[in-house]
Amino acid sequence: MSAAPTHAHGTPVDEALVRELSPARFPAWADLPLKRVTSAGAVNALYRLGDDMAVRLLRAPECAGDVEKERR
Repeated sequence: MSAAPTHAHGTPVDEALVRELSPARFPAWADLPLKRVTSAGAVNALYRLGDDMAVRLLRAPECAGDVEKERR
């Protein structure tokens, strides 16, 4: 099941995409269980990775500024 984009230029994020991105950056985590987290949020797609981590991916490029806002 994919997390459908909610923005005009959004990219669908699904488990296959998360699995494709994760091993390149975090090979030690490649075999951990992955499960989509149901969320009402429109900016990020959330996935549980293993027992104590999460993957959060932006659904649309125009939301990238939100990351900086959250950091501040």
